[in-house]
Order: sequence, then C-alpha cells, then structure tokens
Amino acid sequence: MTRTEDLFRQAFRESPIGMAVLDDAGRYEEVNATFASVLGLSPAAVIGRSFADFTHPDDMVASRDTLRRIRTGQTSSAQFLKRYLSAKGEVVWARVTVSDAPGSHLDPRHRLVVQVEDVTEERRTKDLLTQRTLYDHLTGLANRTLLLDRLALALDAHRDRITTVACAFLDVDHFKVVNDSLGHEAGDSLLVEIARRIQDAVRPGDTVARLGGDEFVVILENVRSRAIAEGVIGAVTQAVQSAVIVESHEIVPTVSVGLALAELDSTAEGLVRAADTAMSAAKESGRARLAAYHPGMRRDAMSKLSVEAELRTAIRDGQLVVFYQPVVDLASRRIIAFEALVRWHHPSRGLLGPDEFIGIAEEANLIVPLGSHVIHEACRFISTHPDFNGRVLVNVSTKQIGSADLTRVVRSALTESGVNPSRLGLEITETGMLMASHAAKSDLEALTALGVDLVIDDFGTGYSALSSVLLNPVSGLKLAREFTLRLGDRSTGDRISIAMATLTMSLDMYGVIEGIETEAQYALARRHGWTYGQGFLFGHPTPEELITIDTDGTVHVPTGDRGAGLAVGLPPTVRPETAPRLPIDDRESRLGLVDPLEQATRDSLASLQGAAPAPGSSSPASHRNGGSAAAGQTSHDRDPFAWTHRSGLDTGVFGVHR
Repeated sequence: MTRTEDLFRQAFRESPIGMAVLDDAGRYEEVNATFASVLGLSPAAVIGRSFADFTHPDDMVASRDTLRRIRTGQTSSAQFLKRYLSAKGEVVWARVTVSDAPGSHLDPRHRLVVQVEDVTEERRTKDLLTQRTLYDHLTGLANRTLLLDRLALALDAHRDRITTVACAFLDVDHFKVVNDSLGHEAGDSLLVEIARRIQDAVRPGDTVARLGGDEFVVILENVRSRAIAEGVIGAVTQAVQSAVIVESHEIVPTVSVGLALAELDSTAEGLVRAADTAMSAAKESGRARLAAYHPGMRRDAMSKLSVEAELRTAIRDGQLVVFYQPVVDLASRRIIAFEALVRWHHPSRGLLGPDEFIGIAEEANLIVPLGSHVIHEACRFISTHPDFNGRVLVNVSTKQIGSADLTRVVRSALTESGVNPSRLGLEITETGMLMASHAAKSDLEALTALGVDLVIDDFGTGYSALSSVLLNPVSGLKLAREFTLRLGDRSTGDRISIAMATLTMSLDMYGVIEGIETEAQYALARRHGWTYGQGFLFGHPTPEELITIDTDGTVHVPTGDRGAGLAVGLPPTVRPETAPRLPIDDRESRLGLVDPLEQATRDSLASLQGAAPAPGSSSPASHRNGGSAAAGQTSHDRDPFAWTHRSGLDTGVFGVHR
C-alpha cells in the first residue's frame, strides 16, 4: 500500500462526514463509523448490505436512477437529498454526493464513492419554518398564504374545464361568548374540534384553511353546480353542529357560511372576498345558515364601506343628534322619563334613522364612540333642563360594556354635567345581558354601585329571559313591542303580558310595556297590571328643541291632544286587582265570569302580598342591589322613575321604539 493510499484510508475512516464505497451490485464494500452511526449501526453491520436496505421507499426509484446514470457514464457525479431509514426505522435526511471510481488494471472492478452528510436537524428546522409559514399553528390547517396559493392553482387548472371551483367562507356563530365566558383556552379547544370536523366532512382533495380567529375557508374543486357545492357544505355544517364538551360545558356550535363559485375571470383573492361578503349576508339574515354570493352583495358591501367612512366623519363632526321619546305612567298618562334615541343628520341624505347605520357602527366598532356621545348628550339634556325631574334612559350595546369601560364613560358624562347618577338610566337587551363577559358583568355591577339601574330592553325576544333577570343586578324590564302587538288576542299575547307584569311585581322590579299605539292596547296594558308604558300613542321620538318643560315640571311634547302638557309626577302603582275592569270578551261581561288565568294571577299576587317582607327586612330587589328595603316603604316610594330613589338602566340597541 502506497503512502497516498494509506493517508486516504485514514481520512476515510476518521472523516466527520459519512463515507461509503458501493460495489457494482450496489452493496456496501466499505463504510466509516460516521456513516454507520447515521444508520444507527456498526460498520460491520452495514458492510455487505445493499444500499436499498437503508433507502426510504419513496426515494428508491430516484436513487437507483442516479446510480445507473453514473455507472453508464452519463455523469461522473451527482448530489441530491435522500432519506435513509435507520435501524430503528427513523427517517434520516442526508445530503448525498456520489462519485465514479473507475477500476484500474490491477483491480478492474467499478466502484462508487458515497459521501453522506446528516441534515436531519436542518430539514426539521426548514419544515418547521414551512409549517409556520404555510399552516395554522393551532389547527394544523392551511393558512391564508397556502390557501391562496392552492386556490390560484385550482383556478388555473379549471380554466378550460366544464367544472369549476367553489369557495365557502365559514364563521363560527357567537364564538366570542365562549372566549369571554370560558376563556381563550376553551375557545382554542373548540376551534381545534371544529377544524377537525370540517376536515373530516369534506371530500378527498378539498382544501380546508383557517384564516384566523373563528374564520375557516373550504375550497372545493371539480364542482359541476352550486347544488353540489351546497351539498358538500351542508355535510360540513351538519358535522360542526354536533354537541361538544368544552371545560365541562356542552356547546352546540353553528357556523354562518358564504358560498361563491368561480367565474372565468375570478382571482384567488377575489373569490375569497366574494365568499366572505356572502357570509356577512348570512350573518345578517339570522346566522347558522348559508348564503350564496351574487353581485348585488358586492354593491351592498361597497355601500356599507361608504356609510362607515361617512359615519366616522359624522361622529367627529357632530352630525349625530339625539331624539327623546316619552315614557309615561299609565294611570295618569304623565311623562315620567324619556328614552334617548340617536339619529343622523346626513349632509346629503337628510335625517337617517338608526336602522340605516347602527348595524354598520356595530360591525365597524364605531358603536363605542357613538354610544359614548349619546350618554354625554343625555346627561347634558338633564342638566340643561333643571325643571325636569325625571330620568333619561340610554341604550347601550354589549360592545360598550367591559372592554370599552362603560363605567368610566358614564362617570365622565355625569361629572361633566353634574347630574346625579340616578337620573341616568341604561338599557341592555336580554341577549346582551346573557352574553356579557366576566369583565362586562363587573362593569354592570360597578354601574349599579354607582347608582344606575339596569333595565332589560326588548324582554322576551332573546335567548334566556329568566336567566338575564335572575342572574344579573336588574331593576326593571321593558316588554318587547312584539308582545304588545298581540294584546287582545284572548290567548298567548294577553297571557304573556299578564305573566310578565306579575313577574316584575313578584321580583320587586318595575316594568315598562313598549309599543303602545292604540287606546285598546293602552287599556289592556293597564288591566294586565303594567305601571309604565311607551309608544307612539304617547309620543314619537322628538328633537330636544321641540320639547318644553315648565318651571313646575310640566312637560310638553308635540303629540297632538294626547300627551301634550303632561306633568311629571309620582302616581301610585296600578296593580291588576285595582285596575279598571275591562272584560276580555262579551261572554265574560254577560255572565260575570272571571278569566281563569286572571284569577290565578290575582291569587298569586295575593299570596305574594301576604308574604311581603316585614318592615326593615330585605326584599328580592334590595338583595340584588345590595341594600335593604326601608321600613314602611310604599309603591309610591319605590317608583323607579323618581330620581331621588331609584334609577333605570337600559342597555339595548339604538332602535326605533314605539
């Protein structure tokens, strides 16, 4: 052996890079310790084995082809990435360089010299970066980048086909409730489960992606019709809607879905945007449903963007104004409060009602500054009219509570105006009350401690009316107009009205029946036991400049011969057993019969009155509000609209109240 050969063999054995020699049959003739360690074996255990014994099956064809090209002289060397399988079955990524080693006249055998560099860690790092770049870290689904890339390829592939591509945009309904009530970990668990269900429900080859938050996108290829796409998405929504247990709570998730089918000129971004637009339409139409995109939706979306921009300007430039609608004592028809309702003096479109911009304000997170403006205006109204000794009720969106620090806004408005907290009322819908987060509930409790009452608005139209009453510091409720419209139906409408009036009385709360428009509704509301009312019969929402208040407290509103010049006062509470007797039908009038439900109501009231708290003891309402009932307190003293005693909180929507 020559000196050179000796040095070569020493370098071969001690090289930090794996080295091997393959014979003509592809068997390892020599290997160093580094190469053997890559495979998790000793050199002796490798020598004599075929390269195929340690090659990953997916790389076998490429490896054989490379060796063949070198042996046949098509190339003298080659470098490539290859996967080996170790003795433990683990995948080892390697950067492999293979060189031709022709035989000599002393040893004519043809050999290949192989250099192997273990790059497994490098590959894992690269794969991790790719995973983070192209996949959602929480669910493992494709992210927006990979989604758009795959969608662009799918659109190109379908240009000349009779089939097309469909894009479905899914948004989890009421997901914020889970996050706020159970915590973000619970929310993440729910998202992971929803992602799994969507992935399992789609067809092989369909792409599922998470765009972030609670938004998912499904790409369907080879779609022949919208009906087929809707069928696949229908299976997805069915899968999602199965109950899931999160943090020991059973949740039945639903999704709102927007569906868009590709046109010849569709782009990836444009198709996702169209599906997103359709999803928003599905949300607006009631959630847990599918809406298919059509061009009119795009126009509507652009119109909303325009209104949103104009609304920002309106808030900044003072184009928003507050109208005031009377709340009256039903016994005397005297005005005892106003509800503040926002309007928009648009520079070109004139006076706009809330239905034209409140929804957009909610979506654009403009409801917080808008609501703050209304609260400050209501306090200014009270301070500007010192002879008015009633209260102003203000609607509050759930987005204003908790994270928006409603308590701070109210304190600021009260301080600036010098108004007593009990003069300001706030309203919140029962759904909003139920969906309030922990931070929001703390905000509401702080407002109650400040001296502001909570009133549930549109009672009876939400998810859990009794929960919203019993589990929160509520002092009053307003029965939704939907029930007022059914007064006099001699059935459900009348029974619900009586039951709700009884409920407010039994819980020592006060109630306002909304939407009174006729004398017949007014008479029935009194008969059913309602103390306070609101509606067009008593006055429409009125600009401040048309309201006059005399020094003796008499309030004048422009309602014709009804409601004008009604004085603010503290009338006695009207209870069902003392209300004017108005027969439900002619049969009762002729026979002198008493309606069984009304009799049951009277019996219940008599029982409640017999069990009334003794002087000095606590009533249910005082327990909720942290106080005790004063000895000898009368219904006159408990009047919720007498600002020296209690106040009314109303946190609903900025709607048109009748």
